[in-house]
Amino acid sequence: MQLKEGSELQNGKYRIIRVLGQGGFGITYLAENIYFEKMVAIKEFFPKDFCGRDNTSHLTLGTQNNAETVEKLKARFLKEARNIAKLDHPGIIKIHDIFEENNTAYYVMDYIEGENLNVMMKYDGPMSEKKAVGYITKVGEALEYIHSRQMTHFDVKPANIMVRRADNMPILIDFGLSKQYDAQGDATSTLMQGVSHGYSPIELYNAEAITSFSPQTDVYSLAATLLYLLTGSTPHTASQLIEEGLNLPAGISPSIAKAIEEGMAFSRTKRLPSVSAFLSLLKGIPNPSVSTYQETKSPAPPYSEETRIITDNTRTSTENYSSDYNYSNSKPTKNKEDNSFLYAIIGGLIAIIVIFIIIQSTGHSNSEDSPYAVDSDTVVAYEVVDDTVWVLPTSDSTADVEYTPYD
Repeated sequence: MQLKEGSELQNGKYRIIRVLGQGGFGITYLAENIYFEKMVAIKEFFPKDFCGRDNTSHLTLGTQNNAETVEKLKARFLKEARNIAKLDHPGIIKIHDIFEENNTAYYVMDYIEGENLNVMMKYDGPMSEKKAVGYITKVGEALEYIHSRQMTHFDVKPANIMVRRADNMPILIDFGLSKQYDAQGDATSTLMQGVSHGYSPIELYNAEAITSFSPQTDVYSLAATLLYLLTGSTPHTASQLIEEGLNLPAGISPSIAKAIEEGMAFSRTKRLPSVSAFLSLLKGIPNPSVSTYQETKSPAPPYSEETRIITDNTRTSTENYSSDYNYSNSKPTKNKEDNSFLYAIIGGLIAIIVIFIIIQSTGHSNSEDSPYAVDSDTVVAYEVVDDTVWVLPTSDSTADVEYTPYD
């Protein structure tokens, strides 16, 4: 069924060395790029339930009735290969060549020297939280990248995460079930149904249940993979979770337990909405969608409802800043016992002297090019724009006070 060792493709450009793996729709080989003297992995489109192979390496159809089905599957194989070839992320397998030959299709990938997480677990057993979260965070970053390009993987699991031996980098592979969506969230290709028990959420057991872009599906699989790395046991299937729940290991950190529970919620609508939300919970951030600024308990100062807080992710808020900044909106109260005429005269003389000195030293007062520092008694709020803090004066200011950088 497989290509024989030593078989050549593309007029001798690639030479087959051995089989690396085989699934329902393809065979992956270790091969050598003769021109570059470099090892590569080559995936061959081979739907074993519909096809065979003759002694010339050509793919043959079991029956002519399968011809239309096989042609559609091959077209999808090529389309998805082109989509993956456009991806450029250190945590995603790279595709370098796509071609048709032997009455079938092939694509050429990086050959990753290392082991997948499933094999690593069988040899080494459950991982520490630090090591497991480290791998999952890297894979999560790769998933965030493909999700930003309106693509879902649909087959995240330990066997599809290769760990490169040279730098311990986890690489997401096997996009055979992946799906691309357009700007409106509608699928641009037909999903080949497939599930991995323990890692696939309930909606993948019914391919028709997914009609639009669904990052929550990959979130479930990523959380299930983390659970496996921590326990060494394949998670319960989606249907088992209803009756038996999650099998969380004893002593697991609360933040990690919460991330897994919310990432593997049975209902997709109750599941964490994105990989970034899942990774935030792993880091102990309770709810990344909620502002970390807290409303002060003191009465709101004038115009606070118009204050716009611009954070580094450009999200706006009308909440007040924390009282930790201790800005005051109070005004000095009149001293009822200050009835001394002498004090008034002395105060007036001092004020006149100070004004006279200032005028003499500067030559002018309140000119247009003079900066106006804002007294703390007049500050009600501030605004952050491009990492600069701007002070907003109160309406009680007697001049048209300009915004002044607050150091």
